[in-house]
This record gives sequence, structure tokens and C-alpha cells, in this order.
Amino acid sequence: MKDLPFIMPRTPFAQAWSAIGGLETRIGKRVLRRDSLEDRLADISLAINFAKSHLTSGGSEIEDKQDSEGHILAFCVDWRHAKDPESARQDAERIATYCEALNLKVIRYEKQPFYDVYPFDPDKGWALRDMLNELVIKNGVLYLGDSQTDNSAFRASSVGVGVIHNETSLKALDCDYLVKFEHVPDFLNALLMNDLLFSSEFPMITVNPNRWRK
Repeated sequence: MKDLPFIMPRTPFAQAWSAIGGLETRIGKRVLRRDSLEDRLADISLAINFAKSHLTSGGSEIEDKQDSEGHILAFCVDWRHAKDPESARQDAERIATYCEALNLKVIRYEKQPFYDVYPFDPDKGWALRDMLNELVIKNGVLYLGDSQTDNSAFRASSVGVGVIHNETSLKALDCDYLVKFEHVPDFLNALLMNDLLFSSEFPMITVNPNRWRK
């Protein structure tokens, strides 16, 4: 859900990236964007200007999500560090109502003091399938995610592994397996030592009791 300027410097080992919930994808030097995106940018601009002028509580933030050319495609309203949380929450709700009136997609996260605003519903599964088609990869894909927004990508992958932390709702994840957040480094090291072949026998891996695959 982050943008390419955030992701790419942190992942120099990668050859392809999909950012902002699939709104922009980069494969090598080629950049792909979702169809009809241009039609919604004016509304995103209206919404972010409204948000910046109405989120007045100290410590609250608006995080822009920009494409590789610097255009704002989406944004996050975040009041986790607000000095007056209740006032900040009320401001955030007014902003969300304004965004929804513009038919923008407001993505909330259960009990979290932040939400994302997108031009339309992001689809990580679509983004993953589109990337795999470009790379001509049909199977052998492991997807790692930690929220309900990852469900479509879990379904589009060969193996879906959900990351569990204090904010995770297990019933909301449509993944095959689970790994605790603190064990992710051990999991990645296990993959490296096993030539990037996943095994459900890794000691830090458990079966998701609510998995969608039977």
C-alpha cells in the first residue's frame, strides 16, 4: 500500500514492484498504471486539500502516496500521535465523509487510528496477477501479508502466508499458513537456506485454521 519512492530504495534486490495497492507497477524500467486512474486524480486532489485544511489536531498527519512522476494517487489520514485523539478522530471522520461523497474509496483498518483514501478500491490480487503475466510466471509464488487487503493476493498466489501481530484479525485472513511477526526473519532465513522452497514443516509456520482452501 506504500508508493514506489518509499518501496524501491528499501528493496534494491527486487526486479519488480507493485505499489499503492496496484495503482502503479514497475518491472525493470517499465512502469504500468491502472486504467481510468487519470479520471479520478482531480477528486483525489480535492480530497487531500480538504483533508489538509481540516485535520487540525496537533500530531495528526496526512501521508501522500505518489507515483514515480510525483503525482498524488492516494493518501493516508493518520492520527495515531494526535495530542487530542478524540478531536482528531472527529476531524478524520469529517474528512472520510467528504471523501466518500466524492465516491473515493476509504479503506479502514479495524480499530486503527488511521485510514487510506484511494481513487477506487485497490486490488492486490489483480496487481499480482498482472505482474506475473508480465514476468511470464505461472506458479511457484509465495505471498506474505498481514491484513484483509492482502486477501485477493493470497488467493492469486501458490502459497499464502499471513503475518500475525497484535493488530491481526485471524478470521479476516484468507491465507494458507501463519507466521508470527517476530518470527518473520527466521522464516525468511529458512527460505534462503531451503533454496527459496517453502515448507509447511518450518518450525515457525502454522496452518491457518480459517484458511479458505479446504
